Amino acid sequence: MSDIALVDIGSSRVKWQVRSRDGDVLGSGAAPEPAGCARALASMTQDSTIDAVWVSRVAGDRGAAFAEELDSAGLAASVHAVRVAAAGPNGLRTDYAAGELGVDRYCALVAARAVGDMPVILVDAGTAVTVDVLQADGCHAGGYILPGRQLGWEALQPRLADRIAPREATQWPEDLDPSPGLNSADALERGWGLGLAGALDGLIARSRDVLGEEAPCWLTGGDAYWLAPLLREDARIIPNLVLDGLWALSRAEDAGCAG
Repeated sequence: MSDIALVDIGSSRVKWQVRSRDGDVLGSGAAPEPAGCARALASMTQDSTIDAVWVSRVAGDRGAAFAEELDSAGLAASVHAVRVAAAGPNGLRTDYAAGELGVDRYCALVAARAVGDMPVILVDAGTAVTVDVLQADGCHAGGYILPGRQLGWEALQPRLADRIAPREATQWPEDLDPSPGLNSADALERGWGLGLAGALDGLIARSRDVLGEEAPCWLTGGDAYWLAPLLREDARIIPNLVLDGLWALSRAEDAGCAG
């Protein structure tokens, strides 16, 4: 029986999994660019027969030619580029402005609905941090967008360039010191990190006012593990929520109800 590749092409990296038709994860990884992912998937064919690739990709050119990259890497498989639908599987509905809801956010909503009929707050901590509010009846009530930790740094650092050097995303400390900074770099790092966490705490609490105090918050994205200890509101890390959504969409299509 053939296997399925799931690919999340984000703004700064590409995550992938290969799953059997029964849902078992046979392989996974991450790459800086889509071409690296294509090569990794092609190498998986030594142990797996991949006949379908489901892809979530950010808007713009990044990942637009992924099908050609797969072909160049020697992987012949049908490619399903997910499109956001106003009506999705398992009763998912959204009135978000047409063409503006990110595919990754849509996939996370699909993943949540695949688990059950319950209210959920979905936080994706990536290049941007998004918060999506999903009601128990499957209605996406909208969401919020914030700059992520690196974007916040990059927005302010140039204005303080005489005191603060540019920073790569890999240069953030693994654990954020919450004490006041005694130089401008530390003050910006801690101020923005704790400020971002505080803003999210407020948005999660506000969302629970609407959904109910027991509504879970699921935290995903590349900065999820860094951000989680800074939050005061309860949140559970779900590391592969977008890939889980791609899997759910592939199962819905096989069942004839992809939406």
